[in-house]
Amino acid sequence: MIIPSAYPAQGVIYFLGHPQLITNLICPILLTILWAIIVMIFGFAFLLQLQAHALIKANCPAGVAWFVSVLFVLLEIAVLVLLFYLIILPIYQDSLFDRVLKLRGLRHVLDKNRGNDVVKCMRGVNGGLFILLCQIIVLILTLPLNLIPILGQILYATINGWILTFGIRFHYDAEIRNISATQSRREAWRRRGEYASFGSVAVALEMIPIANLVFMWTNIVACALWVADEIERDERRQMQQQQEQIAAQDSARSGSPSQSGLGYSSNSKASTSLSPPSHAYMEGSLLRQQTHELGSPDTMSTSSGPKGSFKGWFDGSSRATQDSNGVK
Repeated sequence: MIIPSAYPAQGVIYFLGHPQLITNLICPILLTILWAIIVMIFGFAFLLQLQAHALIKANCPAGVAWFVSVLFVLLEIAVLVLLFYLIILPIYQDSLFDRVLKLRGLRHVLDKNRGNDVVKCMRGVNGGLFILLCQIIVLILTLPLNLIPILGQILYATINGWILTFGIRFHYDAEIRNISATQSRREAWRRRGEYASFGSVAVALEMIPIANLVFMWTNIVACALWVADEIERDERRQMQQQQEQIAAQDSARSGSPSQSGLGYSSNSKASTSLSPPSHAYMEGSLLRQQTHELGSPDTMSTSSGPKGSFKGWFDGSSRATQDSNGVK
């Protein structure tokens, strides 16, 4: 039985148990660190002074203006770094997703759906950008829910979890299953309970500071494990159906009705093989009966003499034989 909410934890275990997957993190993490350094230099060298002087001109005390400007710069750096990370994440998450499927022995699924790479790439990019935009909008709109204790965090994780799962699985839908973005969205809504169940746990892990940079990747691994289990389940079901069809065809050829028919025909053959002796016995009985009616040679000899009796007996035997041939 597949329980979506259990996969985020399985993704962490699987990720730590397969060090070769960690190599997928090296490049995006290095790029993110490089981007963070560039943004920090730009923010403190240019934005800090610009914002502080703007606040001072607005009759804000100098100390307060500089303190608020530092906070603004740090917030701007964090937003820019997060946006950059979210933009490059889909590029590497697709590679990580496919690598997990290969480790699960499902390379044939990837090979079977090759072709039209340009169309799939455009579909993935357009759909990915749309989902990313929706994620940002929903994230901003649902932030006030965190002000509500417990229930607010649950609602926040559930709502954002659905769209997070939709975004991770979109690569599988668009580039492996080769379905449109509309079909993928309809399936995500039809299975919203499963998507929200998986996504709520995934979002809860990504809400943990610092560790969320790792959980973003383990959630991708978890979603790939979920998809792999679904593919294997469908393949087993398809194989079972094929075996049932083969068994049905075999039973149609040599099933119980045919076996009873074969049994009847064998009995018929047996009776046919026994029929010649039976006919011979009937012919002999008929011949003896007719001979008895015509009289035995001894009785006929007493009434008609030797010649007549022998001739009558011979004629009666001939007629009995002819009659028996007719019966035959």
